Amino acid sequence: MVELSKLFLNRPDVAVKTYIVVPADSADRVLDELVKKSLLEPLPAGEARREAEKLAERLELASKTAKLVQELSNRLAAPVEVEVKDLPWDLDQGLAKLYNELLDTLRLVRGLERELAELEQRAERLAALKKVVDAVEGRGAEGLVLEYDGDIVVVRTVYGSREEVAKLEEASLKTLTRLEAQPGKDVAVLVFERKSYEGVREDVERLRVEVAGLPLGDLGQLKRAIEQRLNEARARVGDLRRKVGEVVWGKVYEIALAKVLAETVESKIGVLRDALESRYLTLIAGWTLKSRAKEVEGVARENRGVALFEEAPDPPVEFNNLKPFKPFELFTEIMGYPSPTEWDPTPLLTYLYLVFFSLMFPDVGYGIGLIIGARLVLPYFVENKDTLRRLIKIATYAGVTGIVTGLLSGSFFGSLLGQYITMVIPSVIPSLPPKLGALEDIGPVIIRYLGLALGVGYFMVLMSHGIGLYKNLVNKNRVGAVSEMLLISLMLIAPPAIKVMFRFNVDVLGLLRIIPGDMVSNLAVGVLVAYAVFKSVVDRPFGVMLWIFDVLGVMADVLSFVRIAGIALGGAIMAELINSLVFNVAGAAGSIYPVIGFFVGLVAALSLHVVNLGLSSISPFVHSLRLIMYEVSSKFYEGGGRRIAPSGVGNLVVRVGGGLK
Repeated sequence: MVELSKLFLNRPDVAVKTYIVVPADSADRVLDELVKKSLLEPLPAGEARREAEKLAERLELASKTAKLVQELSNRLAAPVEVEVKDLPWDLDQGLAKLYNELLDTLRLVRGLERELAELEQRAERLAALKKVVDAVEGRGAEGLVLEYDGDIVVVRTVYGSREEVAKLEEASLKTLTRLEAQPGKDVAVLVFERKSYEGVREDVERLRVEVAGLPLGDLGQLKRAIEQRLNEARARVGDLRRKVGEVVWGKVYEIALAKVLAETVESKIGVLRDALESRYLTLIAGWTLKSRAKEVEGVARENRGVALFEEAPDPPVEFNNLKPFKPFELFTEIMGYPSPTEWDPTPLLTYLYLVFFSLMFPDVGYGIGLIIGARLVLPYFVENKDTLRRLIKIATYAGVTGIVTGLLSGSFFGSLLGQYITMVIPSVIPSLPPKLGALEDIGPVIIRYLGLALGVGYFMVLMSHGIGLYKNLVNKNRVGAVSEMLLISLMLIAPPAIKVMFRFNVDVLGLLRIIPGDMVSNLAVGVLVAYAVFKSVVDRPFGVMLWIFDVLGVMADVLSFVRIAGIALGGAIMAELINSLVFNVAGAAGSIYPVIGFFVGLVAALSLHVVNLGLSSISPFVHSLRLIMYEVSSKFYEGGGRRIAPSGVGNLVVRVGGGLK
């Protein structure tokens, strides 16, 4: 089943960055096949070199990110599963951003861990010092010398591995206390001669237990002071461990996302690195449409190679419309190709163009003449075969819709043959009286056609702003969405308010049947003031004045559709004037001989209506195009994309030879 989007607002076919790795001896064959099938837009030579450099940088970044992820993951207390939902559009930019973010996190964690290690070492030494105090207290000693600096001797309390303490003990004069603090580590109070102390000062200072600030005179007070410091250190250690866990846990999603991105990059371009470093492999880089990626894979596989694809920012695009809409892509091209994130409005513009054209060109005879004339005349003015083919199809579709509206208006070369249509099909679209008739009959027809044109314009402009509102909501553009909502509200409320205030019957939706007139007027003024204030705030300083042009612009857009009535009535009046002339000429010639009158009238009718066809077919084409470009698509379409340009060779018809003369 065809997607509904292909019938209204379609999505373009977006290209992906393509890397093809093949054996060097197959490269020429692969390129020939890609060119033959128009599958690849190759990168320019300079850009290809830059792409190779970027590949190396990306691999290096992915490798560093993987190591960073591993370091942070090791700091999680337990394994955790994280669901990664959305990958960033630009993998390189996303990976670089995550790397910097996680690198800052790791720096913070390492700083906390350094502080944690210092505190743990301090707590360990305080615990060892407490064992010394307990041992002295157990022997019933009254005092304890833990540190002393004299001219002859120096006392120091040291803590370290058994081998380190034993080495210092050999250099000491006397050992006051030596205990095992924990398996493999001892604490000792050593007395050094001043001379020998200078030789081992560096090692002593490294293992020294700080006792500054402790009450060394009283064992009870000393023990309590050590216990207090030990408890404070242990509490701070617990706090720091929790802090490290919280910091890492707070980045668990970023860690998981970085892991996915790093693995994605490495898996995608690891093969490309091998190609860049090998003299037996060749790398071909460029753009390929997503819809044709399978074909590229097939070409690479047939030549013992591999094709890799990845999405990249600002890729080129190609139209992706159904066959009936393809000729009308010509109109979208005039406004610019859709960007990768933008709708392709070609289907919608096709419908609207045909509606506008058929309302300006409502005649069965002229519709048939347009279909025939396009095939006969356009080849003399259009040299490009593709453009000619599309213009002929556009003229054919337009002619068919003109035939339909001609049947609905009872017009076949005006009333020349149209009077017979009205005998079978009642007129739905306003039509002029035969040969213009009485002047009083023309006025109502003009008024009705003007009303029809303005009604079409009102709903088309309203629909365009509705699509603009939807686009802003999808793109999360709050300012644009609010602006469109206020304009739409104004378009809905203003017509009944105008009817109440100025007595013009423009209540298109009939809101006055359900809403009192005073309320409608107040609502219209309120919405107008709200829009003026909103634009004044968001578009400072010029918004104070520019909001007036926005409101007047909506009115101008609707009034612009008056051209539908003007062009249609102009062509119809010309047709009826021609018919009057034909009947007069035929009548004059028929007075001599009826058959002569018939042929004279036939020749006059055909020649004059062909001239009118040529004159009246250009304006509907131009003005229908103007309406879809300025009054409709400008409200929601930007056209900032670039069309993909694959290298290829088309089917060429070449004539050679001709014989010698």
